[in-house]
Amino acid sequence: MDRRIEDEARLGGAGWLKGLSMIGAFLTLLWFLSAGEEPHWPVPDSPAKALFQSMTLEQPKVGDHALRIISPTVLELHRINTKSAGSPVDSWNFVNASGDLNAPDSSRMVVSVNGQTVAVTAVGFKRRALYAPLKVRDLRIGNALYLDLATPLQEGAQVKVTNPSASLWPATMEFAAVKNPLRYSPAIHVNQEGYLPGLAKKAQVGFYLGSLGEMDIPLADGFSLIDAHRGEVVFTGKFKRRADVGFVLQPRPYQEVYEADFTSFSSPGHYLLRVPGLGVSLPFRIDEGAAMNFTRTYALGLYHQRSGAPNEMPFTRFTHRGGHMEPAAVPVNDTEFSFTWSVVASEANKTNSNNPPQIAPPLTRPENQLYPFINTGPIDVSGGHHDAGDYSKYTTNSAALVHYLIFSVDSLPGVADLDNLGLPESGDGISDILQLAKWEADFLAKMQDADGGFYFLVYPRERRYESNVLPDAGDPQVVWPKTTAATAAAVGALAEIGSSPRFIAAYPEEAAHYRAVARKGWDFLMAAIAKHGKAGAYQKISHYGDNFTHDDELAWAAAAMFVATGDPAIHATLQEWYEPSDPATRRWGWWRANGGWGNALR
Repeated sequence: MDRRIEDEARLGGAGWLKGLSMIGAFLTLLWFLSAGEEPHWPVPDSPAKALFQSMTLEQPKVGDHALRIISPTVLELHRINTKSAGSPVDSWNFVNASGDLNAPDSSRMVVSVNGQTVAVTAVGFKRRALYAPLKVRDLRIGNALYLDLATPLQEGAQVKVTNPSASLWPATMEFAAVKNPLRYSPAIHVNQEGYLPGLAKKAQVGFYLGSLGEMDIPLADGFSLIDAHRGEVVFTGKFKRRADVGFVLQPRPYQEVYEADFTSFSSPGHYLLRVPGLGVSLPFRIDEGAAMNFTRTYALGLYHQRSGAPNEMPFTRFTHRGGHMEPAAVPVNDTEFSFTWSVVASEANKTNSNNPPQIAPPLTRPENQLYPFINTGPIDVSGGHHDAGDYSKYTTNSAALVHYLIFSVDSLPGVADLDNLGLPESGDGISDILQLAKWEADFLAKMQDADGGFYFLVYPRERRYESNVLPDAGDPQVVWPKTTAATAAAVGALAEIGSSPRFIAAYPEEAAHYRAVARKGWDFLMAAIAKHGKAGAYQKISHYGDNFTHDDELAWAAAAMFVATGDPAIHATLQEWYEPSDPATRRWGWWRANGGWGNALR
């Protein structure tokens, strides 16, 4: 590991501020987190290592298998299998086409503990897709048989599970393990990035046993923190039950979840969280650098999503030229742009049962647009960031990114001073976070039509996803029609960044431009609502920004515009549109800061 770090550092070249390559940064961060040492805890040397040692990037292979001792009375037999297209799974096919489980009878398996047979009282099953790449079929499925034992296992017990008939697995496939008190437990969930000494430090404990439901957690002895290098107990505590709420499923999930709170422990170091009977968590750090590690990695992730710019060394080894530089077309008709309108129509026809029925005509053809295109194109929509794994750029998502970044700059201590995240802009005396937000806001401002409305997104002209090309070989693009939800989100984001004190100080001309664009968008919204009514002004395209029709985005726009202008008329509109205590603004009955509502609150 040390040699690889040195090699990658040489690749990176020009120093911390300007020269971190992606892989160099990643390896350096790993080194920082571990302080160059491995924690002293057992890691099995077997096929189980790929399955259960979550610190490795190694992908489990079909055929990998292992026995894991989940609790003193629960064993997990884990096996990776696969299936061909149109065929059943190649092994452990315990679920029929209707989804009914036919778990193997316990009599087909023998559990041996220190050479003595232990009875199995129940058998459960869980199956999950582990890996399924898009272009080449390589499906890997994680299967788990759960055996509930009649007699609890003691520490140090040597456990082996066999099936004498070899009908469940071949005789060459061994399931054996030792109940080590420091074995890794998948039931203990810590923040692997680490914790800051002065902030909250909590872990969750709970585990789902498939058809057997949620596992009972041994609570009597509480939990402890163990120094990962010395093996000493440094903190002990009790559990607090944290049953989830809001679900309408029966039985309700996440009811046997417990919180381990060790906020009062603040000594920097490398630790494991232990629950007697279950084992230990993955190792984690308590360190002032934990937040910086995350921030730098997040910033480099955004760098890789940049649209309209190259990815270059020394900032990454995944290089490509700038892509999607050509102007985008405007789909003014459904003859020349038949594919675009067919997709828009299919998305517009998908209803959201949580929303009231749409009053406006469905946006299924150009003639139904409440807000026809003014600019007929082509238009420059370069810049911004690609969305997730595709090259589309959604206005509501772009606006949300601007909000999160600017809120962090204006509200979280120290963020505005970060100028060392390993980006091309690092070291120039201006906050990297501000510059990430500016990169997105510059694109967002380009998405405004001449009447003030904002296009819904930028999308490939003739297919849904550009999944097989680098950005510099990307497809011709189009913008989609304007909506009030997209417009309100853009208004909120541009008003926020345009009125940010730190952004104004760094970029006064750009801030004024954003405020002007936001004002024009706000006027568009007021005119739309005056003409069609608030409910009638909304036309749905897809699920983006559709959780509360456009109501939450409108509240966000009003809140941001009031902050930007101090206009009492906008404040009155905000009060008319948003009452935070109203349960109707909560998603799933409990999430009171969802979507635009949360942005308005912040």
